[in-house]
Amino acid sequence: MNAAASTLRAVYRTDPAEPRATPRASTPLAMHSASEPPASPLAAPMAPAPAAAPRPGTGNGNGNGNAAAAALPLPLLAAVGERLAAVASRAIASPATAAGELARLEAFGLQLQELAHVVARAQQLRQESVDLGLALLQTVAEWSAEAARQGVELHGPACSEPVLANPAALKHLLDLMVEHALQQGRAVRLQIELPADGGAVRLVAAVSSEPAAQSPARDTLASSLLQWFARALGLPVEREAVPRGERVVVALPRG
Repeated sequence: MNAAASTLRAVYRTDPAEPRATPRASTPLAMHSASEPPASPLAAPMAPAPAAAPRPGTGNGNGNGNAAAAALPLPLLAAVGERLAAVASRAIASPATAAGELARLEAFGLQLQELAHVVARAQQLRQESVDLGLALLQTVAEWSAEAARQGVELHGPACSEPVLANPAALKHLLDLMVEHALQQGRAVRLQIELPADGGAVRLVAAVSSEPAAQSPARDTLASSLLQWFARALGLPVEREAVPRGERVVVALPRG
């Protein structure tokens, strides 16, 4: 259990001032091999933005003023603890699979650290024009093997649309959307919707749960993390119940 304990300590160490590894380039979005699907998705490290003047009430401009925003809300923190405890319990109960369970535990801990780091620097992230259609196709390629393992069809769009986003933050967003959607139904389609009034681009994960295995209205840890992460980025998220399924919608500014 030393590995599990180390991972637990890593999860709660979210101080953005701590030294971090040198980030990789974030454009285009980093892409995992389809043969190695992310059991708990890890996004590429974000590209640091040039130093910016602090906004009112956000600290001294070095990211420390947003440390409070990076803290997980108590209900979400409890859900994270339950997941960590469940993985650790499976590792103890089945020594034969302990190595794999502890690897997933470590990956999840690293994912949480990356999310918290992005949230702490949300107001300093460099925004640029990103091809959302290409980003979605990359996401489908990365998650296709995991979707097949779960018996879920995963489809992407056949269109291109520029949006204004930080590439690494967008990748975290897409990974959380897909991780949630794969737990909700038997088919998932990632779509891009363009309102006629010229408003924000709507990124949609449309889930079909027919035949339904479980209620699509249930919450998942990925959904809770998505809501927390998107709120920190100033992006509205909606979960819409539809006949025999649901839609998860995130509004993104046009690029």
